[in-house]
Amino acid sequence: MRWRGIQGRLLLIVALSTLAMGLAGIAAIRALDEIGTAAETVTGRDVPAMEAALRLARIGERLQQRGASLAAAGTETALTEAQQAVEADLAAFTAQAAALRADPSETGWDSAEILALSGALSERLTDLRRALETLRGVAAEREAERARMLALEDSMRQIIGPSILAVAAITTGETLPEPEIYRTAVRSQAPLLAAERLTGRATSELLLATTARKALDLAQNRAAYLRTLGELESTGAALPAGLQQDFQAAVARYRAQIGPDGLFALQSAEIAARERAEAALAAAGARAAELKALVDQRVLATSRTTATVTQELRDTILARTTQFAAIALGVILVAGGVSYVLVIRPLSTNLAGVTRAMTRLAAGERDTQVPGANRRDEIGDLARAFAVFRENSAQVEKLDRELAERSDLLLATLETMKDGFSVFDRERRLVAFNPQYLRLHDFTEAELSGEPSIEMLNQKLEARGVQAFTPDGTPLDLDTLSHERLTLSERHELRFPSGRVLELRSNPIPQGGFATIHMDVTESRATQSQLLHAQKLETVGQLTGGIAHDFNNILAVIIGNFNILMRELAEVPPLQARAERGLSAANRGAALINRLLTFSRRQRLAPEDVALETLVRGMEDLLQSSLGSGVTLITDLAEDLPAVRVDPGQLENALMNLAVNARDAMEGAGQITITTRAAEPGFVDLTVADTGSGIPPEIAPQVLEPFFTTKPVGKGSGLGLSMVYGFVQQSGGTLTLDSSPGKGTRVTLRLPVSPERAPVVMAPAEAGEACILAVDDDADLLEITADQLRGMGHVVVTAPDGATALELLQEIPEIDLLYTDLAMPGLDGQTLAARAHDLRPDLPVLFTSGAPGKAGADLPNLLRKPVPEEVLAAAVQVSLEDYKRRTSASST
Repeated sequence: MRWRGIQGRLLLIVALSTLAMGLAGIAAIRALDEIGTAAETVTGRDVPAMEAALRLARIGERLQQRGASLAAAGTETALTEAQQAVEADLAAFTAQAAALRADPSETGWDSAEILALSGALSERLTDLRRALETLRGVAAEREAERARMLALEDSMRQIIGPSILAVAAITTGETLPEPEIYRTAVRSQAPLLAAERLTGRATSELLLATTARKALDLAQNRAAYLRTLGELESTGAALPAGLQQDFQAAVARYRAQIGPDGLFALQSAEIAARERAEAALAAAGARAAELKALVDQRVLATSRTTATVTQELRDTILARTTQFAAIALGVILVAGGVSYVLVIRPLSTNLAGVTRAMTRLAAGERDTQVPGANRRDEIGDLARAFAVFRENSAQVEKLDRELAERSDLLLATLETMKDGFSVFDRERRLVAFNPQYLRLHDFTEAELSGEPSIEMLNQKLEARGVQAFTPDGTPLDLDTLSHERLTLSERHELRFPSGRVLELRSNPIPQGGFATIHMDVTESRATQSQLLHAQKLETVGQLTGGIAHDFNNILAVIIGNFNILMRELAEVPPLQARAERGLSAANRGAALINRLLTFSRRQRLAPEDVALETLVRGMEDLLQSSLGSGVTLITDLAEDLPAVRVDPGQLENALMNLAVNARDAMEGAGQITITTRAAEPGFVDLTVADTGSGIPPEIAPQVLEPFFTTKPVGKGSGLGLSMVYGFVQQSGGTLTLDSSPGKGTRVTLRLPVSPERAPVVMAPAEAGEACILAVDDDADLLEITADQLRGMGHVVVTAPDGATALELLQEIPEIDLLYTDLAMPGLDGQTLAARAHDLRPDLPVLFTSGAPGKAGADLPNLLRKPVPEEVLAAAVQVSLEDYKRRTSASST
């Protein structure tokens, strides 16, 4: 220590001051002794009373909350813990009140009323716990009975289901059973289906009854259930005898549900227990409030008593403190004068010099000098430290400048980044965010002022209909998720009612809280949805195309047989009429297969001469039922229009697509007008107009693009108009779209008129005109085809596969025509034709196929199954005549 320095001088001054203060302290001790005597009175009598009163008040506040804790207990363990807490608080309350009552003359307390209220509160809380235990017991019995009824429903379906399947197999089978069996199956079908339906309805009404919260609702549910039960019992009487015993036993169990042990009785008991619990909770709250009010009165009285004693003690302390302050002031004045002369004046002079040097240094003067650097006291140390500080300040300024530049870069990055960014602290309050966060969540600056909590923001989002999901679509609770984000990295999605989807990726912050990136993934989710929809369509197409070949073969056999039956039954008009109806149904089935193939985009366009007026009239009923009752359909069809050359199935699909789009644009209410008019030479216009809101100009150029849609996610594929546009273009026509906001939309299909063609007159085939080799791997279809060809007067040789057909071609040189299926195991039709041409290059070949898509698309002589008999006859005649012309020319 340097005794001549500032520290030594100050030590001397402190020593003198301490001596003076010691003298003053002796006087202060005497004053404090008097104050202590007065304080003992307060601490010995009034303070314990105040402390006990405050403890009673705290216990009373806790007791006000215990009733809600009992009601909120979800398990038996939680209920027991809540009851134990109540009992502990009541015991503590009683003990405090008893201590105050021990000497009422000293404290002024008489806690008999408090003890009576605490006992009443304990009884109400006990009643609440009993009611809750009853409620949970009844709920458990109800859930067990509910599970048994679900199992009973499954049992009923197992009783009825096999019989329904057996009846369906009998009534729809290919082989007609015995008439008595068939009639029995038909009579049993309706009761079986009704029993299955009523069983499901009875179970649904039982489950609905378990959700009732009022006795009136339960009574209404019971009445509906009794009506359904009556229908079920009546239906059981019409069931087959072999099912009635098991069925009636099951129905009896359903009947038991309205008895004293059934679900209705259990639900009624649950409602009554809940009402008792609510009453007990209200009573406990009232007693707790009375108890707290009484304790508050006692605390207020004690506070007034304590305030009086405290004022007396304050007056005593003030008098003694004034004496002590006067002595201390004198000591301070003396010490201050000495300090000024020996320390402060020289110190202030040198510090002023240091201050001036620091100011110049702050202004950028690096060559500033500080006076007193050669002194050997603290001033000299300060001057030398300033020299070191001056050297370091340049480095600090450089670091500060670099930090500012990095902060500006970080701020600019957050302001301009595409995604939203937010930071919540450890209390889950929003402390930082960028402008994109506001835009993505539709928040305003005012809504986020004052660092709102994440719970408040979640409430705003939920009020707008926003829902949270995991990436795989599992629903999430926003508040639960908010707690997890403090400790775990989380990824979830927010889905807005408008269809917008945000992906949130959160990571905890080491200092507490979490930071989140908010990304708008609406477009990517929509693209995924469209891709999934396209994959579904492709799957449907594959399934449809896979079964088309077999269905076409089956229909070809049916149509062939009906054609033969019509010829054979010419003299039996009633049977011939039935054969005609069967043939018509088979032809409709063939048309349906073609429509399915068209839907799956596996069928080539099959243009025909189509009368627009007839086609639209035929679709009016279907369109009206599809559009709904809110849409008025008007047709304005010109007469005597020429036929158009289009695929009728594709045109029907296009008309249906346009009508449905118009209905959606009008939100299910408005007017749709279908008009046909003659257009420029060679074309006819088909127009669909609606009274909807129209198409905005900014999206009009995109409406014909594939996958473009204005409908919400999952409500449209965006393929309807693009498929219509593709069909019209492929048919040689054009599509025009005219729309204005608020004035509706008009879509006009300009379709080509059918060219005029001279009618083809087919000469009847002569008997024995040609020898035809028919090849098909379907034996039934091969037999029908052979019969048809023989009926035309031809000699027919059949082969079940390509290899056999080649052998017959080598053995029978008289064969004039090869008629073969394309798809056959082993040697297919095209390979067979190539091998046949190797043997006989001039042999004519006709192909047939029931396969969809591009199979045989490059073959001009391909007949699609099922082949109408007149089409087969014409194709055979043309092929034979061409063959005869070639052979005649070669012979000459």
